[in-house]
Amino acid sequence: MENIYSKNGIRSVINASGRMTKLGVSTINKAVGNAVVEAASNYVVMDELYQFAGRKIGELIGIEDACVTSSASAGIALSVASLICGNNLQRVQHLWDIVPELSKREVILLKGHNVDFGAPIAEMIQLGGGKIVEVGYANGSKLSDIKNALNDNTIAIFYVKSHHCVQKDMVDVQSVVQLANTLKVPCIIDAAAEEDLKKYAAMGADFVCYSGAKAIEGPTSGFVACKTKEYAQNMRLQYKGIGRAMKVGKECTMGLVKAIECYLAGENVQVISKNDLENFMENVNKINGCKASIIQDEGGREIYRCKINFNKEEFGLDAMEVVKKLQEGTPAIFTRDYQANIGSIAIDPRPLNSIDELNFILTRLIEIGKGE
Repeated sequence: MENIYSKNGIRSVINASGRMTKLGVSTINKAVGNAVVEAASNYVVMDELYQFAGRKIGELIGIEDACVTSSASAGIALSVASLICGNNLQRVQHLWDIVPELSKREVILLKGHNVDFGAPIAEMIQLGGGKIVEVGYANGSKLSDIKNALNDNTIAIFYVKSHHCVQKDMVDVQSVVQLANTLKVPCIIDAAAEEDLKKYAAMGADFVCYSGAKAIEGPTSGFVACKTKEYAQNMRLQYKGIGRAMKVGKECTMGLVKAIECYLAGENVQVISKNDLENFMENVNKINGCKASIIQDEGGREIYRCKINFNKEEFGLDAMEVVKKLQEGTPAIFTRDYQANIGSIAIDPRPLNSIDELNFILTRLIEIGKGE
């Protein structure tokens, strides 16, 4: 498994965790790589490139315009900042001089959506100048919770579409978007890892923040699908303010556009088939102390993983100890370990580069179970 990282003394990794920022998110295909290299090898007027990319992405996903960003989280901050500043360059260039004096900067966020995705989502909203108003409870929320919090200082309703969020008894995204549209309050959706690039804009969301490197499998980047050209223009104006610290380069911009084209054309093919995953599950079930099953993504996406429960008395280790053992090996194996504290891990087949990697995970589980 020698690659550019191992050649430089950095651990090789088998990613069975997902499109995770901590593991470099995803890998790009040759067409995207070629676009990145060609763009990096030439000069361009960046303002013209950003405008082109916004229009092109808009054409591809059926909206008026979009704003390219360095990441989905940057998109969150810039969306909020653009609602505070509008097209006022003075405000853009002095955002944090005026924010302490502003009352109209409240962003409504469901308590069950105030999550840490690797960094607190609250920080992204506050970076853009927003003041968070939490509503509902951690284990449930209603549309009335949002309605009751709305006032003259509200600039947006924020909805997080992610497996990180509490799923139980939460008001659905469509109802929130409809409420926002009815009351003419901008709605921002964090859809960083979502696979449908058209769904939420079609619902009527004003800003939909996507990662360019997760489901799309592009370079480190992101974009915000904007309901209007004015929204997109105001977002791009933020590159003369706080956006300067999170700008996206020419190579990642063109790589993102190409990646979206490839993604929508269905060119991103998962190496590990459903049959491969089911065979893996059957083999794991032959290991003493392991019970494997196929489960769907916690957030309801059409993503299927192999969940493995460990019986410590039979296997010899609990799930937390298995995670540690797998990560300490060479190559290091990273699994989906959100539920390791309650006895299970999951194998996400999407990032795996070959069937050999899946077989190696099985081999390591057998070795670990034997105490090796």
